[in-house]
Amino acid sequence: MDYLLLTLILLLGALSGTVIWWMLRNEARIRLLQIDLAADRAEMRSGLSRMESSINLMNLSSEAILQSNPENQGAIAIHTVLKKIETQIDAGLSDSSTAASNAKELHSAMRMLLKSVEIDGDLGKEPQSLQPGALNLTDRLFSLLESMNIEASSLGLNTLEFAKLGELLYRCGHLDWASSCYQSAIEKSPGHTVSLSSLSHLAKQEGNVELQLDWIEKMIEHDPDNSDLLRSHASLVIQSGVDEERAERDMLRLEAMGKDTTADQSLLSGLRSRSGSPQETIERLEKILEKEPERSEDWFLKAKMHIELSEYDNALISVEEAINSHRQFGEAWALKAKLLADNPLHHEDALRAARHAVALNAGGTELILLKADLVALSEGEISASETLQSALDTNPENDELRAHIANLLRESGELELAEKLLNEAMVQTSIIHVARARIQLMYADMQRDGTGETDEIHITIAKQSFETAIELNRELGIAWLGIARCERLLKNVEVAKEALDRASRLLDGESSVYAESALLALDVGDLVEANRLIESAAVGLEDTALIAYLRGNLDCMNGNFISARNHFDDVLERHDPLHVRARLNRIAASLALGLHDSALDDCEILLEQAPELTLAKCRKADVLMLVANWDSAKQLWTEILELNGNHPHALTQLAACNIALGTPDQAEAPLNKAIRLDSNFSPAWHNRGLLYLEWGEEDAAIQDFETTIKVDPEHIDARLHLASIHHSAERWKKAAPLWRQVLDIDSNNDVARQRLSHCEMQISIELK
Repeated sequence: MDYLLLTLILLLGALSGTVIWWMLRNEARIRLLQIDLAADRAEMRSGLSRMESSINLMNLSSEAILQSNPENQGAIAIHTVLKKIETQIDAGLSDSSTAASNAKELHSAMRMLLKSVEIDGDLGKEPQSLQPGALNLTDRLFSLLESMNIEASSLGLNTLEFAKLGELLYRCGHLDWASSCYQSAIEKSPGHTVSLSSLSHLAKQEGNVELQLDWIEKMIEHDPDNSDLLRSHASLVIQSGVDEERAERDMLRLEAMGKDTTADQSLLSGLRSRSGSPQETIERLEKILEKEPERSEDWFLKAKMHIELSEYDNALISVEEAINSHRQFGEAWALKAKLLADNPLHHEDALRAARHAVALNAGGTELILLKADLVALSEGEISASETLQSALDTNPENDELRAHIANLLRESGELELAEKLLNEAMVQTSIIHVARARIQLMYADMQRDGTGETDEIHITIAKQSFETAIELNRELGIAWLGIARCERLLKNVEVAKEALDRASRLLDGESSVYAESALLALDVGDLVEANRLIESAAVGLEDTALIAYLRGNLDCMNGNFISARNHFDDVLERHDPLHVRARLNRIAASLALGLHDSALDDCEILLEQAPELTLAKCRKADVLMLVANWDSAKQLWTEILELNGNHPHALTQLAACNIALGTPDQAEAPLNKAIRLDSNFSPAWHNRGLLYLEWGEEDAAIQDFETTIKVDPEHIDARLHLASIHHSAERWKKAAPLWRQVLDIDSNNDVARQRLSHCEMQISIELK
């Protein structure tokens, strides 16, 4: 019994000790857990405090930005409203119950937008700069108005707001809505000059002379003594060819006010001289000729009156009578040649008449050129050239004829002969200098190397020749037009515009001015204006190489490469096979359509026509790379670099060939040199980034891709590679904004959209 009790006591003691030990151990663990929890709470409080500080700092920064750029407040507010309504419409949540609310918010957003832009709505003035995003917001606003079936007249804006909205919509290309806004402004304020002027501008763009006249007449009703309006009205009346008495009244009003200029007086004289009827003149001449039929001058004048009435048969009869009355009447022979030249059945008679006229020194250079054209039709081009040369030998001082022959030689590719002919001129007149400048521009086309250096040398020489021509004749419009072309090719857009303005005043209504203006509009990316100008140029130059070339360029910029290529085919196959720029552009169109063989053929033709055209070699090498013919491409790039070792594009492409041929160690040096030559050449930075990426040097690759983006913010490949690097490394917060930027450039990029979604999901998981 004592042993049993002792055993129980020992067991109880052991059990009690075990329990006490377990409790003490758990107490220590609980104490450690409490310490850890306290530390975690402290760290959490610290993190929350830091986050709160960051948020406060962001708020302060945002407020500072908005305070320093208050105009952005309106843009942000407008964006918020537009986004809300767009989201409702896209989600199908818009119904009759929300339509009124949406319309009210849209109206408020519209007024905020109009208040934020500093314009007056006058389309006749030089466009004022707008804050970034204003046109994008206007475009979105227009889309919502269209989707909600809201008309301009129901917007409830005041006159100035309607005018402002009209200008914004015009700049976005919504011309019908712009016109509706201006008309709504006039309904509120019938004499609103800005709106009337803008409607006149829109009518001019449409080519609607009658409508333009209506708006100008409404302006004159409210401002009858405005001399500029009276001049514009008179000019349009003459252009329309209807009721020229209205133009005469405008000029008489200017004369009565004492505001008429020399040009106004000249115009009034012209109007009065034309007010007599050609038919009345013919009848008066017939009475005189019945009595004195030998009066050759009157027969000649009668022929010209018949031409004005398009009575060409009667004109021919009258000019024959003039010649019969006076066989040595050179001007009559010249007129007969012009009348017969348009009829293929009478080319021989026209040539005989032209020979008589030229022999009698009548008709000037125009008749010499007509004679040469007729000789070419009957006896061939060689005989025509001999005819021109003979005429020049007879009168070597005829600078117009010399310049024309030089232009023919230039068009046939005989540039050295053309230069020699011009250098032989006894007097270097303005016309000779213009012809010499054109030769230099063709040299620039035929010796381009892709760096711009060769172009600049010849274009600068051409510009100097045009300037010399202007020094000799300040009113030579074609020289000012040449200056505009040179400045455009040298990327001096503002100077080119000034020269174009001068040329347009001197060559009023000339199709060549519209054509050069269209090229400038294409260079600055204004495709709407370019299209308008091309159509204006086509009025006088339809079915010419220039118009086909312009339309091809416009289609290229619009992404319509099939149509563009057809236009370039028209230039090269029907008009001018030596048109270098058209062939280069056809190569670009062919590449866009995947027609590599055609592009290579054009490259070969260019190199046959212009062996010094390094740019053609560049294009050929580019094509060879596209078809993975790396060895041949590398050889070409090497040849190009032997001609010009400082060619950034050639160095970059040579490096790409080395990488493709499995010798990346030979790629870094050319890329480094390309970057040293042109630190803003984004392909070199991008290719070096790819090279470093292949070598596993991620940090160096990231740095080069970031530089590429800095140099060229629209370089989507660099953003894709940079985003992929961060994404693969699970740096979600760095990758997400890069994927978002890719979508800003290309909203249809599915890879970027999926990766961005994945990043956002990972970021949200980390925050939890």
